[in-house]
Formats: sequence, structure tokens, C-alpha cells
Amino acid sequence: MKDTFIHPLRLTAGERRLCAAAVGVGLCGGILSFFIVAQMGGSHTVLRRMSEADLWFMASGILGALGGLYLGGRWMGYAGVSGVLRALRGIVAVSFVGTLIGGTLALPFYGTMFGPLMFVLTLVGRPELAALWLAMMVACHYLLRAWRQERAQRAAAAAAAAVVVARPLRRPQRTRGNWLTPTLDRTRR
Repeated sequence: MKDTFIHPLRLTAGERRLCAAAVGVGLCGGILSFFIVAQMGGSHTVLRRMSEADLWFMASGILGALGGLYLGGRWMGYAGVSGVLRALRGIVAVSFVGTLIGGTLALPFYGTMFGPLMFVLTLVGRPELAALWLAMMVACHYLLRAWRQERAQRAAAAAAAAVVVARPLRRPQRTRGNWLTPTLDRTRR
């Protein structure tokens, strides 16, 4: 408690892992959007001159990936077989929602329609990018799992502390009559 009071902006280990997941997903989204823009322009080289539009497309890919993680990350980070199944659903949700957001930011009408399509075509055309995206999503699942476990431990500790504090404050309640309907109280006796 003293450490949190003295340094309120110091992140816990789980919060650092959450930030690492967000940074990783954002970088992967930027890399994928770079290759999507290169594929749309007909250039398959990595070293080329970038325009302001290319930079905006990359920034929208980063923002789209972060938005997808924010909206689809609720399915990720749970333990067990059901957690893995939820994580698969979360990977699809993060990918789809991220491409919708990124495509909408890049090109408001056409990007919304063709963003998911270009994402899938890029992953099919470049399997190394598909492996990178899948590896990042799996790493994100494990990072979010550590964050969720830390939150559960903190919540259990706070609940246990609240029970200990609440016990001495309880007083035995006196039995009184019902003050709203005293006639019903008399008939029950």
C-alpha cells in the first residue's frame, strides 16, 4: 500500500504485461498495414520511399489493431480448454474488428469494405506475416492471462481485507415491527 501511495504511476507486473501486449499488437498491426499498402501499390519491396499516405495507412493499422485488442480482448487471457477456445474466438474478433477500424480510418468507405479482405489476402500471400500475427495473438493471450490472474489475486485480497474490517462493525439487529405497514405486522404475530 505504501509503495502504491508513494509511486501511484508505477505499473504492476500484470499491467506491464498488458502494456507489452498492446505494444506488440500495435506494432504487428503497423507491419501488416505496411505490407497491405505495398501489396495494393503493386510493390513487393520493403525498402522504398514512403509517402504521407503510407504513413497514415500504417498509423491507422496501428490504431485499428489496438482498437481490435480493446474490443476483442475480453475473450483472451483465460485458463483451461475453454480459455483456449475463447482465445481462438478472440483472435478472430481482434483481427476482424481491427481491420474494420483500421480500414475505416485509412479510407472511410472503401477501407471498411476492403480492409478485412485485404488483410486475409495479405496473410494468404505471405505466410510469414500470418505466422507473425498468430504468434503475437498467442503471446497476447498469455500476457493477458497473467494480467487477469494478478487482478483476481488482488480482488481476492481486497475482499478478504474487507471481510476482516467489516466484522467488528456489525451489531446485532433488534427486531422491530414493520414501520411501513404496522397492521400487517400485528396480523403476523
